Amino acid sequence: MPAPTPLARRRRVTPRVILGTLAVTVAVAFGAFWLYDRLSHVYVLDARAASEMVLLSSRVAGWVIDVPAREGAAVEAGDALLLIDDRQARLSRDELSAGLASLDARSAAVEARMAMVRSRTVSHVEAAESALLAAQSELAVARSILETLEAEWRRAEALRERNLLSVQEWAAQRNAFRNAEEGERQRVAEIRAAEAEVAAARAEGAEVQVLEADLERLRSERVELEIARERATAELDDHIVKSPITGVVDEIFIDSGEYVAQGQRVMVVHDPERLWIKANIKETDIRHVAVGRPVTLTVDAYPDMALTATVARVGGAARSEFALLPNPNPSGNFTKITQRVEVTMTLDTADSRLRPGLMVEAKIAKGD
Repeated sequence: MPAPTPLARRRRVTPRVILGTLAVTVAVAFGAFWLYDRLSHVYVLDARAASEMVLLSSRVAGWVIDVPAREGAAVEAGDALLLIDDRQARLSRDELSAGLASLDARSAAVEARMAMVRSRTVSHVEAAESALLAAQSELAVARSILETLEAEWRRAEALRERNLLSVQEWAAQRNAFRNAEEGERQRVAEIRAAEAEVAAARAEGAEVQVLEADLERLRSERVELEIARERATAELDDHIVKSPITGVVDEIFIDSGEYVAQGQRVMVVHDPERLWIKANIKETDIRHVAVGRPVTLTVDAYPDMALTATVARVGGAARSEFALLPNPNPSGNFTKITQRVEVTMTLDTADSRLRPGLMVEAKIAKGD
């Protein structure tokens, strides 16, 4: 058998050549995919899970008598987390409640007196007006009699001048006329007295106005006491620190038996159902990030956790603008540092294993 020529030896395909070719192909394909992935996405390695951490404080000062909450425990909105001694606040509220009861009794007494005065005034006025009507009727009768007797007296005067009437008859007519005049004057006096009685009876109604003013003052005092009692009730309720949300107790800063001051923080809670991702994007990449772009997340604590999110907000200023110590660079020396812009991403699907503060790697699809 003839020996293979050098050209044939060069064209021979060995397993080593095949493996090498496959390795080069895989490396080229991986490199192309990696390059495409890097060019089409913005990578963030230092993103963090975030939540609304609610820092609870005490609205009142006092001694802590019990701490029903425990760190890590799940709580419902309205659950009691901390109890503060409320004896003084309870006494203040009860005192105001007693004051309201006393004020209501005084108001009821004034209303009863008003009703009595109204009834008495109506009766007096009706009686006085009836007496006035009777006196007016009697005056009319007296004046009618006076007119008749006056006419008879004038006729008797004429007859006497002609000596046609005896002295006795003339004197009787004169006395009758004078008695009628006196009766008419008495009826006039009675009418004036009746009118004065009517005025006096109606004047009794002024007492009702005084009582109404007293009742209005009592009503104003009651409103003030009601406001004070509501304030005392609210202060009493503030002796119980309640959870404002349904969530988890993260940390407790006080124990039973300690004294808590007004405004002092006592514990931190958060809602595990309301989590989002925050990342600080380089200013050189921020032009590729837009609201609504899809995001793929990888959690360092749970590599198997596959999460997706959506860009919800792009910050309106660089993070350096919120620094406590701004750097105006007055000396003129300048070192350029890439600035960061905060981006918030909302989770498409929540995962109970995710905790606030955990490190997350985010891959944001580029967009305009």
